[in-house]
Amino acid sequence: MHGENRRRLHHLCEQAAEEQDPQRLSDLVNEIEALLEARQRLPDKETRQATHGNLSQPPESIDTE
Repeated sequence: MHGENRRRLHHLCEQAAEEQDPQRLSDLVNEIEALLEARQRLPDKETRQATHGNLSQPPESIDTE
């Protein structure tokens, strides 16, 4: 997800968290869902990594000793 869409998604989530009107909340959730679905359809590996981090690398080892 590009920076503009990420900021839009963040803004919509903030609005949804505070919204009291059920119809407006439903509209916000629908818009959030559309942005998330669009992100899932992106074939660009770099875009996915930018939104989820690099999941192909294993996590760092944790020294428990």
